[in-house]
Amino acid sequence: MMLVKANRVRTKGASAMTGKETERKDTGGGPILQASGITRIFGRGNTAVTALENIDLNIPPGTIVALRGRSGSGKTTLLNILSALDDPTEGQVYFKGREITGLSGSERSQIRRKEIGLVFQSYGLIPLMSAYENVEFGLRIAGLKGNREVVEHALDRVGMRERMKHRPSELSGGEQQRVAIARAIVHQPELLIADEPTAELDSRMGLQVVRIFRELVKESGMTVVLTTHDPGMMELVDHVIALEDGNIVSQTTNESPLI
Repeated sequence: MMLVKANRVRTKGASAMTGKETERKDTGGGPILQASGITRIFGRGNTAVTALENIDLNIPPGTIVALRGRSGSGKTTLLNILSALDDPTEGQVYFKGREITGLSGSERSQIRRKEIGLVFQSYGLIPLMSAYENVEFGLRIAGLKGNREVVEHALDRVGMRERMKHRPSELSGGEQQRVAIARAIVHQPELLIADEPTAELDSRMGLQVVRIFRELVKESGMTVVLTTHDPGMMELVDHVIALEDGNIVSQTTNESPLI
């Protein structure tokens, strides 16, 4: 089942795209991120809990994809597996055609630091650092030398260059989230993964964050995968994948997102 652009097309099933292109060595126009047969079980025996069951999905490059579901639906567990923060119990994940499941912790960390940007619901900024220093720190984590022009450009992209000398305590929630996004994109990753990036923001600030994601997609071809339970988000993204009890139950593709 392909994620094909079609105005408000809804499809029922177990995957967003179910092509089994597991032997692909490079993306070659295919999905930037692919999951095949993903199952995640926590615990053992009578206490075992199945968080995800036989998930197949492909994420097209240069799009915004939302994983939607209530608390306990499995969306954050899936996001953690897609971002190489966790390994599935069964199944494979491919990033740019390369299997990343089964890699060592250091190898997964290397991929996250250099090729993936992560944005967390709690922002994760260092309190004693200014906005500029937080973003520069992200550059250093990626193994790149601090570069003022690069850091200021990342802050400028999210509209925070004028506030770069302020510490997190001096910034609003929306401003802190924008700094967190700047830190996540300063090393120019191809994939940006965001866990509930608008959950702590009001509707106006939440819309502003999604507008930033859209600009990143348009300007650099970045792919954005995020989790949300906000119904207002559904019309703003390219694809919505709905999860329930660890299964993908539906998908929606927007031909013309509102932003």
